[in-house]
Amino acid sequence: MALITLDIGAAFTRIQIGNEPILTVASEAAYDLDRKTVKVIGANASQEVLRSGSKTRLVRIMERGAPADPGVLSGFLQQALRSIGVRSFGRSEVLVAATTHASPLDIASLKRCIEKLNAKTVTPLETPIAATAGIDQDVLGEVGTMTVVLGESLVEAGIVSFGKLAARATSPTGVSSLRSAIRESVKTTCDLVISEEVANDILIELIDFQRSHRGVQAKIWGRSLANGESESGVITEDVIFAAILPGLELITQTITSCISQAPNQLVTDVADRGLWLLGGGAHLPGLAPELERRLGVEVHTIAEPELAVVRGLSVIHAVNPTKIYW
Repeated sequence: MALITLDIGAAFTRIQIGNEPILTVASEAAYDLDRKTVKVIGANASQEVLRSGSKTRLVRIMERGAPADPGVLSGFLQQALRSIGVRSFGRSEVLVAATTHASPLDIASLKRCIEKLNAKTVTPLETPIAATAGIDQDVLGEVGTMTVVLGESLVEAGIVSFGKLAARATSPTGVSSLRSAIRESVKTTCDLVISEEVANDILIELIDFQRSHRGVQAKIWGRSLANGESESGVITEDVIFAAILPGLELITQTITSCISQAPNQLVTDVADRGLWLLGGGAHLPGLAPELERRLGVEVHTIAEPELAVVRGLSVIHAVNPTKIYW
């Protein structure tokens, strides 16, 4: 079988077999507590849990770059493969993105989960290196290339030179942290409890990270803290932006921390060439230009930034795997 590449994230898992289309599945599973098996994966998992009641629980398969439950992760991957007509990894070579936030034990656990599905070899590759290759940059070149991958639960910054990760920094301040801040702000301001979905809508539709539309208001619905009934409230962009500002500052600090660890020549490369913002968080309106203003360097984006990591794994394998793998 052809090379298989995996980017198992907190929000979505992406799988590519050879040059086939990339499969994207929400990183959730409905786990049968009696049979100890995964019943349903992806977007339909939560609905299955509601139907099944106490016999099934919802599991988010990854936490901070490590398997939340190794057995569930193996079952999740098996069902994902079956959805595209593949029963197992079939003695294939598997490349998997591994966050720099993960410990050696986390990486070993991740490898074992994949090896259970009959993989020939399982090779972890640091996420910033894969992301760099995913923007079509020469990861084996001597010029430093900086990427910032803003995911669901982590922000990872890295500078790659000569195909190696020369500097890195991570922080548990992903998109989920921004949504949590929004939910707390609405609770305090409007006495309403809102869902993750509503918080995400506010983040995407109301917030402009460049703050170019101050005073914009939005009517929102949630559960009243007073009586638990459905009620509406009004929230302004200024209030929400103030709530997520600490998260934005942590993202900025993570980037500057990475730069501070790099040799002077690589810092010069970043100053000259800028950095690339990747991951699902790159879609947040106005974030790239706001980071550019804060950092004083160009911040580039690409089409489909959430696919950079899984694509980059294939690129690196084709270029020169022996020099880059852990």
